[in-house]
Amino acid sequence: MKIRKTLLVGLTLSFLSGCAGMDIGSNIEGYGYLMTENYAGGAERFQEIVKEKPSSAEANFYLGRFFMAQEKVESALPYLQKAARLGPDNADYQFWLGVAYGERKMAKKEAAQYEKVLLLNPSYVAAHLYLGHNLLKKGQVENALASYKQVLELAPRNQSALYNRALIMHILERSPEEKLAWRIFLRKYPAGPMALRATDHLNRLEDFSYRNHKLGLRRVTLTKIWFKAFDGKLSKSSYKSLNLIGEIVSNMPEYTLQVLVYQKNNKLLAQARAESIREYLLENFPQLEGRVNISWFDVDDTVTAKGKKVAIGESVRFFLTR
Repeated sequence: MKIRKTLLVGLTLSFLSGCAGMDIGSNIEGYGYLMTENYAGGAERFQEIVKEKPSSAEANFYLGRFFMAQEKVESALPYLQKAARLGPDNADYQFWLGVAYGERKMAKKEAAQYEKVLLLNPSYVAAHLYLGHNLLKKGQVENALASYKQVLELAPRNQSALYNRALIMHILERSPEEKLAWRIFLRKYPAGPMALRATDHLNRLEDFSYRNHKLGLRRVTLTKIWFKAFDGKLSKSSYKSLNLIGEIVSNMPEYTLQVLVYQKNNKLLAQARAESIREYLLENFPQLEGRVNISWFDVDDTVTAKGKKVAIGESVRFFLTR
């Protein structure tokens, strides 16, 4: 089963520079170098310590960590191997050796390390997560899904596990579950590059509860703008999205915000809703006076999803003009 790597939320070296929410050991000096991100200084200092104490598992571990944080995996690997050998019962040592194997694309050894970690500590979130990434890259999607479920039982807000759970539903063509999984992800992480991708997936499933809007050079994810039933008044659930719009446009004085409201076969309601949006924005962002234009239509909003035209009976669009 082929998996598009561009969609996979996997291992990044930015993660390696931190502590990953786990016990980093008792060495105060090593901890200090990690927390201040002084990786070169830490590597220099711990090379001296390893020379003095070559059989110290902790010293070898920290030296390996500092090399990893500098993306020097080849240099890190022998020290992490030695730390894991000298400290076979230390879950952190075993985990970071697995990370190093992963960076070297040694997938079998990587997975074996995470399995060792989970025998030592079944609640080690990062090991479940990275084992899931490892399995997903190998196309073992059902097993990867089981790993991500373990992550979410232990850490329900884990961003990577939430995203990749939805991605696996897409791979397995389990559309109802995929739609729900993207919605859950977006409720927790409604902004940023991953939210943009998640929204594109959701819209492909003809679910437009979230949409991406192009504001100048930016694409911004917004929840659907909701109104009171059969009324032009805004629902409070729309305030967050409108506040984000107001903040963005306030910082772009050369632009005018265009608001398009669609309400099939009810032009008066479309007009009332457009006016409510403008009124809210001007009340909360008076600096937008003269920079909010509204239009309303009694037809479907038409978008392209999955290569075909989809009609949306009620919709709000935002874009900017100079």
